[in-house]
Amino acid sequence: MYVLLFLSLYVEVFLLVSFLERRVVARLSPFKLLRDEDAPSVAIVVPCFNEEKTVATTIESLLALDYPVGKLEILVVDDGSSDRTSAEAERFASDARVRVFRKENGGKHTAMNLGLSQTDAQFIGCLDADSVVASDALRVVMPLFTNTAIAAVTPGIHVREPHTFLQHLQKVEYTLSIFNRFMMAALGSVFITPGPFSIFRSSVVRELDGWKYAHSTEDMEMALRIQSVGHLIANAPTAIVHTTTPSTLPHLFHQRVRWTYGWLRNAVDYRYMFGNYRFGNLGLLVLPFAIFSIFTGIYFFVRVLLFAGLTAYEKVVQFFYAGFLPPSFVFDAFYIPSSTLLILVWVSVALVFALICIGSFIGTGKRVPPLSTPLFLLFYSFLVPLWLSVAVVRAAFKTGVQWR
Repeated sequence: MYVLLFLSLYVEVFLLVSFLERRVVARLSPFKLLRDEDAPSVAIVVPCFNEEKTVATTIESLLALDYPVGKLEILVVDDGSSDRTSAEAERFASDARVRVFRKENGGKHTAMNLGLSQTDAQFIGCLDADSVVASDALRVVMPLFTNTAIAAVTPGIHVREPHTFLQHLQKVEYTLSIFNRFMMAALGSVFITPGPFSIFRSSVVRELDGWKYAHSTEDMEMALRIQSVGHLIANAPTAIVHTTTPSTLPHLFHQRVRWTYGWLRNAVDYRYMFGNYRFGNLGLLVLPFAIFSIFTGIYFFVRVLLFAGLTAYEKVVQFFYAGFLPPSFVFDAFYIPSSTLLILVWVSVALVFALICIGSFIGTGKRVPPLSTPLFLLFYSFLVPLWLSVAVVRAAFKTGVQWR
């Protein structure tokens, strides 16, 4: 228990200190925007499957991008939808920037590859059909590519219009992810290029033979493949994208099982990177800890359940032999729990809170975290081990997962 807590605290402190060090070296100021004459050509692929309710808003946000005319194209790929997705997309076909394609269902990676085959743009990006992008996002992303070692750039992803309790918890989770992704990029260790508005060098994607089926998580596999051949992935936290998140527990559970399952199966495929000094921080620190965090979360959850079960059993036995004993409400500071273990737990929670605050600052400029942060710290850690456990079992038996 103490070893696991120490390792968890070590990583949290390491990320915090690394951030503070980077903050001193280079202040978090907005990225320099490109001039129109310097802007490269960009194609954004919108892969769709039964997205008739959201695809129009997604396309509208892309058309509103502040980017030079003639250097942006939008490729909407309907991957065999059975609803009116194509009809909704065709409403925008009169705009010269928009082209709509329809194909048999083959998965997101096939939709992305179709888009790649239909463009000669210097850069290619993806925007999931349930997401919207800020008008200045592309101008914020593109200057990072002046570093020729960078093959992809990820944005700052936020929850779109949270309504339910679970969506507000995810809003805090995504805020924490903004910090994590920013620091992973600073350490040269990003291991996912998420669907909402990740941008790639087309030449690198073609060099790697495009996207491929990767246990329903092609965005994770592509990130690992890019770095396995020596390219880097950067992050632009102020390139804001809002994505729709699951509103119910079953949908959230299914999504996270798929994510974790895909991560574990891709980790097996790229196991040669783990502990390999040739891949720097990614191989020596980030990938091993990502696996470690999954099993640590499950371990702590099981311990809490066992402790709760034993406590309940003791209360039942106490009631059986001594009857009901009313609790004492007399306060005495002497009886305040002060064990080393409890102190470490509180320190860990405080560090997570600090990282959430930083994520809010670098993502939105706000120094105050989301109002639901206390609820996130209190409840979310009890949900995560549930899908982690299911994903580990499925990954062990290679049962596969469905996209929806």
